[in-house]
Amino acid sequence: MASASLVREYMTDTVITVAPDAPLANVLRTLNQNKISSVLVCGPDGVPAGVIAMTDLLRVAKQREDDATGKAPLPLMPPGLRAADVMKKDLVTIGADAPVGEAARKMLSHAIHRVYVTEASSTKVVGVFSTRDALEVVLARHVETPLSDVMTSPVATVSIGETIDTALEKLEVSNHRGLGVVDIKVPVGLFTQLEAIKARALPSRLRARPVEEVMSYETAYLDVSTPVYRAAGHGIATEVRRILVTEEKALVGIVTGYDLVKVLI
Repeated sequence: MASASLVREYMTDTVITVAPDAPLANVLRTLNQNKISSVLVCGPDGVPAGVIAMTDLLRVAKQREDDATGKAPLPLMPPGLRAADVMKKDLVTIGADAPVGEAARKMLSHAIHRVYVTEASSTKVVGVFSTRDALEVVLARHVETPLSDVMTSPVATVSIGETIDTALEKLEVSNHRGLGVVDIKVPVGLFTQLEAIKARALPSRLRARPVEEVMSYETAYLDVSTPVYRAAGHGIATEVRRILVTEEKALVGIVTGYDLVKVLI
């Protein structure tokens, strides 16, 4: 039965980690290469020390003064900082034999995209259950709830012709993980935390260029009436992390794996 689904059935066994002394540039590379939004920080003994999310990296990737020429790019991450300097020490865990609904509740209550999985009577991390894994559950259960019931709306947006600096400002003010890039009302892309980190390293003259030049095309567009199981299947097949929801071609919402977790409660 669906209610009997356990975390161990859907968790990912491989846990991506970085060392506490890893430079933040390496942490960012690890997140980007593995297409994940947070990573576990472990010492040489394998004991978890904390976790770093893309949000933490964006916080330290502040805009800095240009070099003397105003032309050279700046480092994506401050070179003096290490993983241990920015990680959060509070690790949210769940037992491998817990129902997936409990994992979903923990993700929603802590506003996170993954929980780390432990075996009974042990603090050793044996896996991770993320919003990406939750998509598999949504698909398996054939949940027919429409996207309109779970999407985040309204969507924080930036116009395709606005500057990169404007996009950076809007992202910070909105406190969202990404902005929808629109041509009038039609969505054409995304400006996420990863694009923001890269943009903050640009010289000021380049940040005055249109946001279209740095936006991400890695998204999907689905109608507001689409059932969530179909959106989950689309996300699994394409590996996109955000789905822009449209109604008569206009952007009306955005859905991530975090939003789809809501149907598992």
